[in-house]
Amino acid sequence: MKKVMVVIPALGSGGAERLAVTLIAKMDPKQIQTKLVVLYSNENTDNASFVKDERIDVVYLNKKHGVDLSVVKKLKREIARFRPDIIHTHLYTVAYVLLAAPIHIPKYHTVHNVASKEASGLRRIINWIAFKIGNFTPVAISPYCKKTIEEVYFLKSDNIPCIMNGVDTNKYKSQPTCHEGFVYINVGRLQAQKNQALLIKAFSKVHIQNQDTKLVVAGEGELRGELESLIKEYGLEGCVSMPGLCHDIVDRLNSADVFVQSSDYEGLPISGLEAMACGLPVISTKAGGTVDIVSDNVNGFLIDIGDIEGLVHKMNYLAKNREISKAMGCESRKIAEMYDIERCAREYQNLFLNT
Repeated sequence: MKKVMVVIPALGSGGAERLAVTLIAKMDPKQIQTKLVVLYSNENTDNASFVKDERIDVVYLNKKHGVDLSVVKKLKREIARFRPDIIHTHLYTVAYVLLAAPIHIPKYHTVHNVASKEASGLRRIINWIAFKIGNFTPVAISPYCKKTIEEVYFLKSDNIPCIMNGVDTNKYKSQPTCHEGFVYINVGRLQAQKNQALLIKAFSKVHIQNQDTKLVVAGEGELRGELESLIKEYGLEGCVSMPGLCHDIVDRLNSADVFVQSSDYEGLPISGLEAMACGLPVISTKAGGTVDIVSDNVNGFLIDIGDIEGLVHKMNYLAKNREISKAMGCESRKIAEMYDIERCAREYQNLFLNT
């Protein structure tokens, strides 16, 4: 039996948070005992509800915004109480664990993005210290991301485990629904990284040629006002919707025809895997680990980052060739089954047991 403490900043609605809590739920309790430590307070999100429903052992440290050194003391107390064999960190928790945890405890940090974007400035320096002398081992989420970790932190490939992200293919699956028109969907935080502005501008051109097309931009974030203004500027209020955080995301995906991702950079997007599991073809920029799950001309199309004309062309193509779109969606499902969360959990579990 190994005791694993999982440390995460918050239980927001992002893919990294969703992966972290789902992995805990999928661990074999006869072999792995887990404790989830959340730096911030409880939130009213699907991930927080999932933690409660799955009866995951969780403690909230009620961190204040900004640097809060009192969290180090609280974290030290939780480590002393739980006495973990391993600590598994996500997102920007490395600094607090580095200060709070004894050096002898092995620590794994899942790098959820391309390394150059996941941490910069002081945070990157802290990660470098953690990987070099803090007994931290980075875990890559895709072969592409692994290469960026090697380059940014000057680490040998053999010292970086690579465990591809997973999706619950029993929950995310194709369910026949009736909907009007041809629907594109994007799911993600409304922030600069995701570049939904590019998608809205591309859709404005697509809609001129295909009047029955619609676009759903699901998610929440600081750019909501800016994107709403852009929709109004292009006169798209009647065909572009922004429903915010969706608790019915499986239904939303099943009410769409194509998943479109316009990001400037990515790790291995959980939202893309979820869409693929629901049988949607994917049109995406060549952002990060997306190139590891989207096979060009097989289950979708890959375009250059920022290429609005390429995006318009592929969106138009699938709108005009709907049988091809459906066939690509079937290929997406096949690929998604290779990334089932059960496989992902087994690989993490084996990593912990063999440490």
